[in-house]
Amino acid sequence: MIDLQGNPVLLGNSRRAQNQIKHACRRAAERYGFDLTPDDYQKLRERLIAQFRDQNGIVFLSGDKDGSRFAVWHGAEWIPLVYSKRHKTIVTFLPKQVLRDNKDKLPW
Repeated sequence: MIDLQGNPVLLGNSRRAQNQIKHACRRAAERYGFDLTPDDYQKLRERLIAQFRDQNGIVFLSGDKDGSRFAVWHGAEWIPLVYSKRHKTIVTFLPKQVLRDNKDKLPW
C-alpha cells in the first residue's frame, strides 16, 4: 500500500498502535455490530487509505494533531471514525451522533 505522497504505508507496530487497533475493533462491535478480525481490520484500513487517495466515499469532518475524523461510506451507510496518520491506524469508530452533528458536511 502506498500513501498520497508515494511512500509505503505500513501498519504501526508500536504498542500504542496495537492498542488503538484493539480499541477500534471493540467500538466497531459495540456501535455497529461489526465483528472485525485482524484481517477484516487490515482490509478496511487499506480501503480507507485508497479512499483518501481517490476522495471517493469519504468525507473529512475535523482533525487535530492526534487524529482526523472522517465519515466513510461502508455498505449502505456512513460510518464516522478517527484515523491516526501518525500510527496509520483506525483509532475508533464514533457514535452516529457525530454524523448528525456534522450533517452539513455530508453529501445527503
